[in-house]
Amino acid sequence: MLKKSIILFFVFVHLTTYGQWKSHYPENKKNKKTVLSKEKKQDNNIHFNNLFFNGIKQKSLENYDVAIDLFQKCIEIKPDKIEPYYQISLIKKGLNNFSDAKLYSSKTLELKTTNLWHQRNHAEILFLNQDFDNAANQYSEIVKREPKNEFNYYKLADTYIYNQKYLKAISVYDDLEKKKGIDKMISMQKHKLYLQLKDFNKATKCLEVLSNSFPNDLEVLQILAEAYLLTNDKEKAIIVFKSISEKDPKNGQVHLTLANFYRDNGDLDKSFSELKLAFRSDKISIETKLAILSSYLPIINTNDTIKNQAFELSEILKKSDFNNSGMHAIFGDLYYATGNKILAKKNYKKSLSIAQNLQAVWTQVLFLEVEDANYDSLLLYSKNALSYFPSEPLYYYFYGVSCSFFKQFDKSKEALESGIGFVFDNPSLYSEFQSSLADTYHSLELFSKSDSLYEKILQQNPNNIIVLNNYSYYLSLRKHKLERAKEMSRRCNDLEPNNGTYQDTYAWILYCLDDYKLALEWIKKSIKNGSDKSPVVLEHYGDILFRLGFKEEALEKWLLSKSLGSESFILENKIKNEKLLE
Repeated sequence: MLKKSIILFFVFVHLTTYGQWKSHYPENKKNKKTVLSKEKKQDNNIHFNNLFFNGIKQKSLENYDVAIDLFQKCIEIKPDKIEPYYQISLIKKGLNNFSDAKLYSSKTLELKTTNLWHQRNHAEILFLNQDFDNAANQYSEIVKREPKNEFNYYKLADTYIYNQKYLKAISVYDDLEKKKGIDKMISMQKHKLYLQLKDFNKATKCLEVLSNSFPNDLEVLQILAEAYLLTNDKEKAIIVFKSISEKDPKNGQVHLTLANFYRDNGDLDKSFSELKLAFRSDKISIETKLAILSSYLPIINTNDTIKNQAFELSEILKKSDFNNSGMHAIFGDLYYATGNKILAKKNYKKSLSIAQNLQAVWTQVLFLEVEDANYDSLLLYSKNALSYFPSEPLYYYFYGVSCSFFKQFDKSKEALESGIGFVFDNPSLYSEFQSSLADTYHSLELFSKSDSLYEKILQQNPNNIIVLNNYSYYLSLRKHKLERAKEMSRRCNDLEPNNGTYQDTYAWILYCLDDYKLALEWIKKSIKNGSDKSPVVLEHYGDILFRLGFKEEALEKWLLSKSLGSESFILENKIKNEKLLE
């Protein structure tokens, strides 16, 4: 028993002693927690870095929503880290979500970033949000931090300009020029800003300082001369212009400016001399020269001096660029305006041979061909015009009319029926289409269509003289509705008396109604009013005389008709048999 007690006592003492030893060293528990904290912090760093670099990767792959989510998780782990805010602001800026971008870029400054790129990004985002005052503050700080970087000055000046604080922008440019010396781009910008402020004297002073530094810069000199004109200092302006002309005799723009200067001051001879020099310069575009030449059109017939100037400039242009379509078009306009339609047409056609895109030129050619009754050319040019301008009704009209002249009535019908559908807001042209289409229907013996269309035209305009004449004459040829024909023809003659063609129509209708005596009176009127050379009218005259018993006189008229070119087979038989064959 004793032995067992000793063992139990030893165990009890040992356990007690061990328990007391543990209680005397509590720092071992704390050390364990520190180790765990360090491990957790290390895990957080690893997790943060993984998230951040995955975010960078997703951003580069343009998976922006995923990237933003990853950067947000970085912020949750370490809200005091600047870089995730910066990356999100870049993404938001790139997506034009400037308001959100501002929230994140502002955070980078709140966290006391020392990175210049962070500050520059924030300044740019403020600018994009049109928060120009705060953007200017940021760029001012950036200039102080990095005074040797010119880019910073330009960004600050731009911000002031957008905020319409032009004097502050000028001050920034002044600071920059103090560092780098007189600079053309900076001085020109200051010049423009002073113009915005309407401080023309300081604007000019900028250019004077600049021209002193760059005395051979022609662009600066020209702007300086124009600035003098703006301040009404014409004497200084002309001195500078002459200086430019001496340094660069082929500078067409200067000669053009001098031409305007002399013209405005009443020295027209010097003005034209400078204008000719400008026209000889290859530095003035052909478009500018043509615009100047076309300005002569409204005044070209004012006097011979103006006219001669226009054609002298034209000759200069011919030597410089003979194959310009627009140039020949304007030459055509000049000749047309001065009454030389032959040369006008020649130049218009030359223009079309070079380029086919000038619709006005096609139109001019077609009208000139109609005036000359040149139907073969009208047929060709109207057909070609339609291939370039298939919705222009006027070209369908000219093509249809020329086809009718050559008795290609089916083609005429097709062209006129197509073209009339393109006529809008032009009642006169629409009526011409209807009239020509009705004539074509008649020629194709589509009489119901032609009569219906003629009647429709007369309902719209009862005084349409051409339709009154043509419709009544066609009815007489068919011996159809002769009383209606007589009524229309008489109205036509009342509207336009002393017209030999209309008088012949009325005489022929009276003949068809067997009123030979009255028909004779009217055919004599027609002969008196210019129809004495018409084979058709003379044949009608002979027919009327024959009906009245004047057979010898009738034969004389028939023979005269034949001698004037009549190719009527019926006329041949009348002459051969000396009697009417109808």
